[in-house]
Order: sequence, then C-alpha cells, then structure tokens
Amino acid sequence: MGRMGIYVKDKIEKEIRDIYLLDIQNGASPAEVSLSSTCNELLRLGLIMHKAKNTEDTFNQREFNRELLRKVSGSKEGIMILLTMMTELYVNSTGGGGTERIDSLLSQYLAEIDNSESDADSRHFVKPEESE
Repeated sequence: MGRMGIYVKDKIEKEIRDIYLLDIQNGASPAEVSLSSTCNELLRLGLIMHKAKNTEDTFNQREFNRELLRKVSGSKEGIMILLTMMTELYVNSTGGGGTERIDSLLSQYLAEIDNSESDADSRHFVKPEESE
C-alpha cells in the first residue's frame, strides 16, 4: 500500500474527522475504521467521480431529452395510426357509415386521449403559480 503525505485545508480535515467520528459512534471499532481508511475511501470515491466526469461516455441530459421526445412522439403517432385502422375496421364491420362516422369516432378517441394527458399532467407535475 502506497503512502502519501498531503496537506488539506482545515475545513476538509474537520469534515473527514467528523465522518470518522460518525463511523465510531455508529458502532465501528477503531480496528475497523481509521482516519487513513476514511481518507482512502473518500479519495477512491473522488477518483470514480473524476473518471466519470472526464470520459466521453458521460450522461448527456440534452441528448437524453431529445431521444425521449423522439420516442414518445413516434409512439403517439403509432398509436394514432393503430387507432385509425381499428376504427375503420370497426365501422366497416358494423355496417359502415362512411368517413363521417370514422372521423366522429376518431375525434372522440383523440379528445379522450388529450383529456387523459391533461389529467395526468395536472396530477404528476406542479404547476407554477400565476402572478396576480
């Protein structure tokens, strides 16, 4: 095991000692935990974060949002196509009624989809308060 002599700021030293004392208070024996082992673990975690920050495979929120929007839009379009096909099959198998009946049923279905999206939006997301 390598040995390093380093200097740290007083604030960092206090935080490390607080972590060490917390481990002792939580039941760890001095044989299980030491200032050296606490520092070693903190350095290991810091290196993991440093490597993740400097790799090209880091998470890109903008790309994730773009891909999610693309997939959701495609899914909604696919659902609308399937809904149209099923409505046409239903109308034709029940005796017809022409494109007017298909348009009417599709309008009802799509309105219900929009209503359910609005309901879900109001249940799951906090709305900003309107300024008076």
